[in-house]
Amino acid sequence: MDVCWKGSSDGARWREPTVQSKVLFRRSSDNPILTPNDRWWESRAVLNPGTALYDGRVAMVYRAVGTDGISRFGLAWSGDGVHFERPDPYPFYEAPIDDPTARLGVEDPRLTPLGSDYYVTYTKACTAPATTPKLAWETAPFRVRSVLGVTRDFQGMDVIATILPDTDSKDSVLFPEKFAGRYALLIREFPSIQYLTSEDLHTWSEPKEVMAPVPGTWEAERIGAGPPPLRIPWGWLLLYHANEYLRLPNNERMYRMGLAVLDAGEPWKVLYRHPEPIFVPEAPYEMHGPVGNVVFGEGLVEIGESYYLYYGAGDGVIGLATAARADVFALLTEALGGPAR
Repeated sequence: MDVCWKGSSDGARWREPTVQSKVLFRRSSDNPILTPNDRWWESRAVLNPGTALYDGRVAMVYRAVGTDGISRFGLAWSGDGVHFERPDPYPFYEAPIDDPTARLGVEDPRLTPLGSDYYVTYTKACTAPATTPKLAWETAPFRVRSVLGVTRDFQGMDVIATILPDTDSKDSVLFPEKFAGRYALLIREFPSIQYLTSEDLHTWSEPKEVMAPVPGTWEAERIGAGPPPLRIPWGWLLLYHANEYLRLPNNERMYRMGLAVLDAGEPWKVLYRHPEPIFVPEAPYEMHGPVGNVVFGEGLVEIGESYYLYYGAGDGVIGLATAARADVFALLTEALGGPAR
């Protein structure tokens, strides 16, 4: 792994957080738990993993960037949730070469178990022709589309459909249960988190805004869902990422993780939104990297009495942070009272 991902002090800058986070998630002493290797397709960066429990192990589908600059998905396995192996020398999935909407590859997978299947929500990316004006919030005319795939045994993935094919979107996460017989997901249509439903996973309802950025705060510029929502006694636990401002010199941002609770039966309703971030970039491999000052959580599993959060760090490596379930519940009890019986 190149030393720049380790956080050498070669002119990279760091600004103290505008607010202090409540200590819920603590970094693993084994971090970073996954780094680039000598396989050409994942030699530049590994980041932004989705995770799920499968057959007694943690399955991790992660974004990998190779020497060609294209993003693909790799697959890793862990028996203890900390130490991962990558037994397959080839990508788990890569975009078809003839898909013009995925010229830059596929990014940011999330895994949702539902029934006997594991659904994979992810982003495919491309650029529009050079004659196209750039987007106001990006450095180029990037086009991103949210896609839904499925696997049953992690031996491969079938693509189901593009979600909102005419709309730039990303950060899609599928709920692990249906509501009134309909599938439901969250998606980021810049700059906010939206709620959609579908009967067949092909045709989706009009987006309904769930959460928007809060001007003048640590979540002022854009927000997006992190891991798929997790059912808790109060409703749905949603960890999400937030960027404070568009960009800084040296391709730095300021991505932190926040916490919210959505209503159990009407998940477009927010019951609670914690005012402070619950996880912030502080370690060298988070502060420095291809994109500095980034913690970007996409995988969340419950092991024993703890939550395991898997996240991209500095857009270059993968980290793990854990929180005791009792600590998360204590925060929510203080904010919301005891869960409804």
